[in-house]
Amino acid sequence: MATQPLASTRSAEFFRHLDAKDEPYLREAWTDDAQGVDEITRGWLRGRAAMTEYVTANLPRLDEMQSHIEQLEDRHWGDVEVETFVLRQTYLLDGVAFEIEAPSTVVWRRVGDAWKVTLFHSVPLPASS
Repeated sequence: MATQPLASTRSAEFFRHLDAKDEPYLREAWTDDAQGVDEITRGWLRGRAAMTEYVTANLPRLDEMQSHIEQLEDRHWGDVEVETFVLRQTYLLDGVAFEIEAPSTVVWRRVGDAWKVTLFHSVPLPASS
């Protein structure tokens, strides 16, 4: 399946900011009770403080990020939105190149007038042989 450019979704917007290393946006993206897991943490981060600390610690280590979303599905239930997709991403971490394919879920919750990430779950699949 061909890689698609980022669509107009909340998660696509999030990844545009991540690719641009927009730390102010990324620090404010989380609910107070946010949780997340990805290939760098290899475990759960829990709470806004842990998520923002993760962003602050890792953004300087990351370069040349390019994110693409495929197979996007989204569902809405009032003040909650769930987006599931396959994330294809390339980046340099501490100068080492990575290319991932990761089934991912982002759960968004409306907080006042803003939509914020309450769950970020993205775990890469092993490379196919």
